[in-house]
Amino acid sequence: MTSLLTAEWTRLFSRRVTVVTLVLIGTLLAFLTFGFTLTRSTPTAGEVATATERAASAAAIYDRNLEVCEKVQSGLEEPEPGQEFPRGCDYGPRPTADMLLDYGFSFHRQWPDLYYAAAILLAVAGFVLGASFVGVEWSSGGMVNLLLWAPRRASVLAAKLIAVCTGVAAVSTVYLAVWTGAFLGVAAGSGTVSQMSGSDVVSLLLTGVRVVLLAVAGAALGFAIASIGRHTSTALGVGVAYLLIYELGAIIIFGLIGTDYSEKYRLSSYVSAWLVKSYTFEVDVADCRVRGCVPEASFSGSWQQGGLIIALVVAVVLAGAFVSMRRRDAN
Repeated sequence: MTSLLTAEWTRLFSRRVTVVTLVLIGTLLAFLTFGFTLTRSTPTAGEVATATERAASAAAIYDRNLEVCEKVQSGLEEPEPGQEFPRGCDYGPRPTADMLLDYGFSFHRQWPDLYYAAAILLAVAGFVLGASFVGVEWSSGGMVNLLLWAPRRASVLAAKLIAVCTGVAAVSTVYLAVWTGAFLGVAAGSGTVSQMSGSDVVSLLLTGVRVVLLAVAGAALGFAIASIGRHTSTALGVGVAYLLIYELGAIIIFGLIGTDYSEKYRLSSYVSAWLVKSYTFEVDVADCRVRGCVPEASFSGSWQQGGLIIALVVAVVLAGAFVSMRRRDAN
């Protein structure tokens, strides 16, 4: 098994599609870094002082609204006529001077968006690498030859799966490290307004772990679909069809209706919950009364729930791949 894993790992990184994917990711990193370098600027002392003053005023209003909301939702006070509050008193982040400064780039402020963009890129790259890694083996006859040498079907498929998942995890980890270092360099060139606290660093590291695990899940999903269909194009076709017909199609159709009932049945909702740690969708009851629809209950998901749903989807499809491997002929 060890020799098989070593051979599969070597084959993964010697394939042209892997090399091309790494080059494309590196090129995108270079372009984005260069673009943010052009937009950066250093705030003046006057701009910082003005932003600090405005942030203090906005923070006072924020604290007052939050206090009133918590009292109303806990039943200690009655709301005034026409007064509305967000679900769970979620007013977003507390205003800071960094948020109110008008300058090009702030790592402290923008790193979550950068990591979410990296998550999408790495998940798609993982899906393609996982699908092509096993799909080409089936379509070219390489899998048949390998099974003649090592007839343990489940072990062969498991070795390929472990190789591609660990490979994608390694690539994603290195990519995120370089990505973080590059944008820290950009931020250092423009001066730092707010420093990263210990909790910010922990949050960044945990988000990085979730990004890597999402990329691994994408690789495993692409691998499983391609193994079931015995061709790379099967996985790519299923992926594109799901995105266009179900994800995008549901948004368009329910957008015409006026209320999106599919929100809690779409995988993208749970991917969002996994990445940003929570995801909430509230049905507009007033809008439904006008349009005559009957809304379902509001949907709210945590990162634990999102991770569980993603893991279940991947596990079910992988189980189908292993069952298919055992039940069907190799040729």
